[in-house]
Amino acid sequence: MRKGAHFGTMPEAEQAVRGAGLGLAPLSVSDEPISEGGVTILATAALTDLDSGALRALVIPDGADADVNVKDAAKRAVAAGLPVMAFGDSVALVAEVAGVQAGDAPAVLVAGDRLHPLADMKALTAAAETIN
Repeated sequence: MRKGAHFGTMPEAEQAVRGAGLGLAPLSVSDEPISEGGVTILATAALTDLDSGALRALVIPDGADADVNVKDAAKRAVAAGLPVMAFGDSVALVAEVAGVQAGDAPAVLVAGDRLHPLADMKALTAAAETIN
């Protein structure tokens, strides 16, 4: 979870990802609960789940922070060979971590050493369906 997390110009992204058969698990970088706007979110995944193969991919929404923990999660996912889907400002962060050019798409899927721009909901849905 990122502070102020959202999916930028693709507000229906969460439903599209879930519709492709993927569940979303809030990932925590510490033992502390995640609090946003007075709501506490209990994380169901940890950074170590990226290393162990317990997760199939990493989804990084757009958000108000781009701290070292977000970069660490992206680095771990890329190193483990997991696909990484990023939205908004997270696109540049994930492209940098993966060593690829970001472009100007509102969302991307980084899989292997390739960045796939996701310009619309159709592309996003098709990308999410490739994650298994």
